[in-house]
Amino acid sequence: MKDQIKLRALDISHYYESKDGKLVHALNNINLSVKEGEFLAIVGSSGCGKSTLLHIMSGIINPTKGQVLVSGEPLSFTKHRIGYISQSDTLIPWRKIIDNVAVGLEVRGIQKKERHRIARELMETSGLSGFEDKYPYELSGGMRKRAIIIRALATNPEIIFMDEPFGPLDVFTKELLQDEILKIWEERKNTIVYITHDIAEAITLADRIILMSYRPSNIKAEYEVNLPRPRDIKEDKHSKDFVELEKCIWEEIKNEVTKAREEEMHSV
Repeated sequence: MKDQIKLRALDISHYYESKDGKLVHALNNINLSVKEGEFLAIVGSSGCGKSTLLHIMSGIINPTKGQVLVSGEPLSFTKHRIGYISQSDTLIPWRKIIDNVAVGLEVRGIQKKERHRIARELMETSGLSGFEDKYPYELSGGMRKRAIIIRALATNPEIIFMDEPFGPLDVFTKELLQDEILKIWEERKNTIVYITHDIAEAITLADRIILMSYRPSNIKAEYEVNLPRPRDIKEDKHSKDFVELEKCIWEEIKNEVTKAREEEMHSV
């Protein structure tokens, strides 16, 4: 992994208006750096602002205060290749899978023959070979998610942002896709920022884990994941280091959940 910084979130604070018209202080003076080729996971209690921070870092929304830099320059979709994967199924239902995978290349003006070549290569490495002419409804949930992942990879993004991408899937499918993500990352070394509420998933995938506090959210703690790579998902979960780190993060999150519940009780 290179030591140079790929992404910086500088002095990020954010407010938004709730449905009842109240101003909510979501993020408070967050400073975060991500190294080139790093796999960073962000965890925290529900409602702490994880997704809001991800949306700001990926350029989906503008922060109330602060800025995001990519390779030392302000984030720009004309200059920087950004990939984004959400929890939702975002495949285009009337397009064949190969054209779904190639849609980002199409937007960039790549000719059909070349974008189909790239899409086929990715589909072959991800176990989707033979499904090029199928439509999304003809694939299982896990296969659709795999297509979404390789669609984000097709344009070779500098940074990939993932917002709880495996949330609605069953445990077995999640593990298969986690293994898929690790293999792809080992080969390509894209910088990845990954949001999850699943502590075990964060430890399984990441080099480093950021724990966010409850609102107004800031960075409460940071953990290095010292498990060797390449990772063995089934074996690593039973290792002493894995279990101890999971317990440590869980205790911190439990404290934040308690704060959140107390605040909700007082606001009733």
